[in-house]
Amino acid sequence: MNKLIWFTTSAILFLVFLFPAVLAFGIKLIPNGDQPGYISDQRLGVYGIRDISQKFTSEKANLSAIGTSVRNPNLQNKKDITLTLFDEKMNIVRTTTINGRNVEDGNFIKFVFDPIPDSKNKTYIFTLASPDAGPGETIEIFYIENDRPGQTMPSWIVEYTYDKKVHNGGLPITLYFKPVSKMDVIKEIYGDLFLRLLSNR
Repeated sequence: MNKLIWFTTSAILFLVFLFPAVLAFGIKLIPNGDQPGYISDQRLGVYGIRDISQKFTSEKANLSAIGTSVRNPNLQNKKDITLTLFDEKMNIVRTTTINGRNVEDGNFIKFVFDPIPDSKNKTYIFTLASPDAGPGETIEIFYIENDRPGQTMPSWIVEYTYDKKVHNGGLPITLYFKPVSKMDVIKEIYGDLFLRLLSNR
């Protein structure tokens, strides 16, 4: 009986305290938090020359990916979808492309690119476009407009541009960062774990 209790206790301690450390060695990118909430029927169409741009501030170094939710109704868009990342002076920093055939309707899509080492506290603008798509191949991007009652985005999501008009708020994006070291990943995991434990007390 004592051996069973000892084994059970050891297993629980391993799962709670040691398993996250083991898991950390397989993590390549760390998100900056949960994806902001959005309203499912608030969407903007992207196709042809109609694109959408988002201005944001990177809070950490080694920015490596940007994720957001994309609608591709009935998988109609099978053309390239390109994310182009600019600095504040509109110099191209990174470009990455995925194909619409890999975007299921409503999926969270991650655009991955080479890490930007000095991205901490810098402001960037990215554009999402599908230039070869026609009106019948439109993808739809969710958004939140801060000027509307009950709608707000985190402060690091600054503004978005659509149809040549600038609005406060923007896309429900999640930023991903390449960890400087595995120790940083472990600290991040344990920090999040303890915060969750404290919030449940």
